[in-house]
Amino acid sequence: MSPEFQETLSDNVMHSQAVDINYYDSITLRHKDTKTYLHSHTEVYPLRYDDGRISSQGQQVTGYPFNDTNNQWQILPHNYGADDNALGQNVHNGDVVKLLHTGTNMMLLTHDVASPYHPTNQEFTAIPLDVAAGERHNETLFVIQIENGKPGQPFKSHSGQFTLIHYPSKVAMWTHTTALPEWAFKQAEINGNKNAQQTSNIWYVDEIANLESDSPRLIREEKKVRHVPFLKKYFELQRAMFYHNNALTSEHPYASQPFQWPFLLRGVSFWTQDSTRQQIYFLGNPIGYWIASALLAVYAGIVGADQLSLRRGIDALDKITRSRFYNSTGFFFLCWALHYFPFYLMGRQLFLHHYLPAHLASCLVSGALVEFIFNVEPVVDDAEVNRAIEGNKPGNSGKQKMYITTPTRNERSGQDSREVELVPTRGRFQATYMSMNSPVNEEHAHDIRGLIEL
Repeated sequence: MSPEFQETLSDNVMHSQAVDINYYDSITLRHKDTKTYLHSHTEVYPLRYDDGRISSQGQQVTGYPFNDTNNQWQILPHNYGADDNALGQNVHNGDVVKLLHTGTNMMLLTHDVASPYHPTNQEFTAIPLDVAAGERHNETLFVIQIENGKPGQPFKSHSGQFTLIHYPSKVAMWTHTTALPEWAFKQAEINGNKNAQQTSNIWYVDEIANLESDSPRLIREEKKVRHVPFLKKYFELQRAMFYHNNALTSEHPYASQPFQWPFLLRGVSFWTQDSTRQQIYFLGNPIGYWIASALLAVYAGIVGADQLSLRRGIDALDKITRSRFYNSTGFFFLCWALHYFPFYLMGRQLFLHHYLPAHLASCLVSGALVEFIFNVEPVVDDAEVNRAIEGNKPGNSGKQKMYITTPTRNERSGQDSREVELVPTRGRFQATYMSMNSPVNEEHAHDIRGLIEL
């Protein structure tokens, strides 16, 4: 989440521990995504990489996952060495700074030399102070760009998440999870990313190493919780979840593809014990999955056949049945599609359990489709119903009656034909059964009333 979002949370640790950063502070920089520290040591890059490319043989600048004294960098003004009067002054968003590695007394630099793993990205290294103050001065300049920050905003530890932009070349300092070879002690690569807008370029200051315990900067005033509009927070969370899920691209032995889910072609092993050959394996009910998947195809086929029939002037369904088929069953089918097809656009690891919401929707489609196929509805003339509705509109005097004939079955007399009297009453039809041969079947009367209520 962005610092702006986290300011809306009460008792937020990031903002409760935030401290203003001044020039000449010794700080540790940490990558937001990988949590590795910006690190350097006296070892240099090899002359030649495994792919034959040549390095600068400069001092290595790497990412280290643990807190260490070689993670400390002193933040200096851009005119370091002159009468800058910057000692004790706050660093602000947009300031041009230099970073001095305190362990080796070397200045951070990036230049037009390919990085070890990314030929299109620039190598990060460190150079002596006399060289940094002379001909290579510009190559040691970096700009602090706070995420969603305002011009002149104070630069703080923890809450001041930022991108470090190289001033001459405009590349952003970046790292990733692939470890360098043994010559770099399996530490992470640091390079200059030409895509400066990439969200994985974000860093933050984790610690101010030389800050005294009685420093006035540690006195914190109680802050009010910041208000951010709900929709802005909602869309930020959705975007963050989308990017986080898309980043889960590593391989997994039980990963599966979306086309395998409806037919249950691959499950997921949750737990295995080799010594006893015991295993907890997630696999749905094959019969339920296969029937639900088959009925999805049946529904699509019926929709296609109905649309084709309508184009040829054949109306096989009455208005009420078609409305229920397209609106109710169609809604369930749409839920299934929206929970299933977006997975084809994702590049992350996918497993069978991702299909569970869509499977639930497919079961609802199956139930609605079975009802559509096997339920016998009374035959109602749509034209007569419409005429009765028109007669019940305001301005039409009197009550109009309409009769429909519906087949019913009596236990004793077998097939019987009954008339239903429809009387418009306050926007709906009141049904009254009239039969010459057998008593009224209340269960059937309830079905008819439900059918003709409009």
